[in-house]
Amino acid sequence: MSSSRATIKDIARALNISVATVSRALNGSHEIHSLTKEKVLEKAKELRYKPNIQARNLLKRRSNMIGVVVPEFITFFFPEIIIGIQEVVNKMGYQVLISQSNESSSLESRNVKMLEESMVEGMIVSVAKNSRNIEQYQRLIDERMPIVFVNRVISELNASQVVIDDMKWAFKVTEHLIKCGYRRIAHLAGNEHLSVTKERMQGYQNALLAYDIPLNENLVMYVGVQQERAKIGVDYLMSLKEKPDAIFAINDPVAVGCILELKKRGIRIPEDIAVAGFSESPIGRMMELTSVFQPTFEIGRKAAGLLLKQIKDFDAPAETIILDAKLNIRNSTLPLSKKMKR
Repeated sequence: MSSSRATIKDIARALNISVATVSRALNGSHEIHSLTKEKVLEKAKELRYKPNIQARNLLKRRSNMIGVVVPEFITFFFPEIIIGIQEVVNKMGYQVLISQSNESSSLESRNVKMLEESMVEGMIVSVAKNSRNIEQYQRLIDERMPIVFVNRVISELNASQVVIDDMKWAFKVTEHLIKCGYRRIAHLAGNEHLSVTKERMQGYQNALLAYDIPLNENLVMYVGVQQERAKIGVDYLMSLKEKPDAIFAINDPVAVGCILELKKRGIRIPEDIAVAGFSESPIGRMMELTSVFQPTFEIGRKAAGLLLKQIKDFDAPAETIILDAKLNIRNSTLPLSKKMKR
């Protein structure tokens, strides 16, 4: 007994009673006589019995863990969402298993499988830039696994999600550039199939249409979402005979990359070309970058709330929470009239 962990079978054998009686006594059942309970508890203490929490949770189909899958930890964006998630679920007794896909669809799939095998009670997911795992997520939903998507969602799935209105705020960024006097506004878009790419592209196009500015397809390029991809976009735009007077980038990393690449070429920001980003970052603020602030902590908190609700009642209808954002205007998009006075 001293070399192995005591079980309820050991207690039952020592007291010559049934395993079921020991189990009920340990769980405080009113069906068991108080004297029997007392004997069971004394014997459990004597044998140094400790309940197998993992086995108990398995029987109850509970692990007190939720899984989180995000594309990367490089920028501030997803870590802040995770902090918001933890703030809510930790108070409810849950632990968080965190994994990152490194923008890889296959690694994302393996991460999801790992979380499933770890018996998480639900998942919060933001998909990789090239995610192709719709069937995997649909299977999990069909098997009643609670899932909430954040920021980067899969529109084909009937699942809860927390987002901002990307189309609306891309419209506002482009509209701001138009009102500043810019007319040849380029858009460096993200990966083509991402929901945020499609929504922000549509917002950009809608703003041009609203102000009677023809869409010039030469000024649009899909470059991706990482900072190093900005060089491809800048190389292309600077090769055009008629260069842009402003650039609206899919996100802050690409916008920051644009500023760095343009400055290498001796191009001044905003005197020669204005630059705007999206999903405001600390480095963007340091570089006086106009950008859209997204409430990252609140995204995490709302996603956690939806997931806990779904864990409690899986049959509750899927919900979409659309949070508000804010356009912060800085010196990278100075109006043309003010630039003339500098």
